[in-house]
Amino acid sequence: MPRSIAPVVMVVMCALGGACGFAPATPGSSGAAARGGPLGTGASNGGGLVGGGTAAQSGQGNNNGMNCAAVDQPLNKLPPDILIVLDKSGSMNDSADGTCTGTCGANSKWSQTTAALTQVITQTDATVNWGLKFFASPNGGMCGVNQGADVAIRPNNATAVNNAIGGQTPGNSTPTRSAIDAGSAYLKTVTEPNPKFLLLATDGLPNCMPGCSGQNGCSASDMTGAVNAGMTASMAGFPTFVVGIATTSDATSDATLTAMANAGGHPRMGTPTYYPVMNQQDLVDALNAIVVIAGTCIFTIPTPPSTDTDANHIGVKINGTEIKQDTTHTDGWDYSGANQVQIYGPNCTAIMNNAVQSVQIVFKCIII
Repeated sequence: MPRSIAPVVMVVMCALGGACGFAPATPGSSGAAARGGPLGTGASNGGGLVGGGTAAQSGQGNNNGMNCAAVDQPLNKLPPDILIVLDKSGSMNDSADGTCTGTCGANSKWSQTTAALTQVITQTDATVNWGLKFFASPNGGMCGVNQGADVAIRPNNATAVNNAIGGQTPGNSTPTRSAIDAGSAYLKTVTEPNPKFLLLATDGLPNCMPGCSGQNGCSASDMTGAVNAGMTASMAGFPTFVVGIATTSDATSDATLTAMANAGGHPRMGTPTYYPVMNQQDLVDALNAIVVIAGTCIFTIPTPPSTDTDANHIGVKINGTEIKQDTTHTDGWDYSGANQVQIYGPNCTAIMNNAVQSVQIVFKCIII
């Protein structure tokens, strides 16, 4: 005879835009309403809601998928944490159209890239917590990537990030695998609940395989290693947006960055699935699109309220109406990296246009 399952549903009410953080509440006992007390007080069997709240029993039964009970949870919008992983290899001194190599001044990929980054970072300083990591690391030699971030993620961080970018010049190789690994390791140390992302901006093939030595030994492609690093970061909860700077004309680079974007958990709709850019305005447009996705249409799945449900048994509601899960990513929601969902299509557009009052993640009952 199956064991009795306490019917549980947790409804997470998100303020308009952005992902949401919360202090979890313990649901009330089956068949009765339980009132939550202030955060941290443990004043009732309803647990501590932020600012108080109620848990209400709305039905009985163990039907799989039923919304049996709900805990209303007031939440605060949290800006995304985005760590820019920026390629400063020697080829960034070349022009995007290939007409100049070496010292190309304002036409260099580096100048175009850094100007676009500075523009978007400054414009979004209040809505994104930016951080920065170079590869190879400054003073790290041909393939060296230091641990940590060159600029730690913080609110209102535009000045620090822009100053760091302005203080660098390109040189050395492209240790993409090591940069993603180090970026992911750093994000694990950033403990606030904001959703976290890597933004990789690179102009070519990953090289610098682990253990390489010398100019020749460190120039071999490390495509597989870079793709696997992006997949590992995504599985750890840190999806990667991939920006390719003047890469579409090279078939190998194009294939590599496409594979990295797919593995990273946030591929671009269309072909290629990474964000291809050829000039400053292309990159501004790509960065603005990425900021919208990271800050508006992606929501963090909260901790399940009990062992009788989990993150695989959820629903998503817009303004109180449940929308469908859609793996084609055209109209509905789908899982996005670890512990996140992304909303697509008209509902995402409505969120961006301030036409949505609430986004809810609902935990559903499980039959055992």
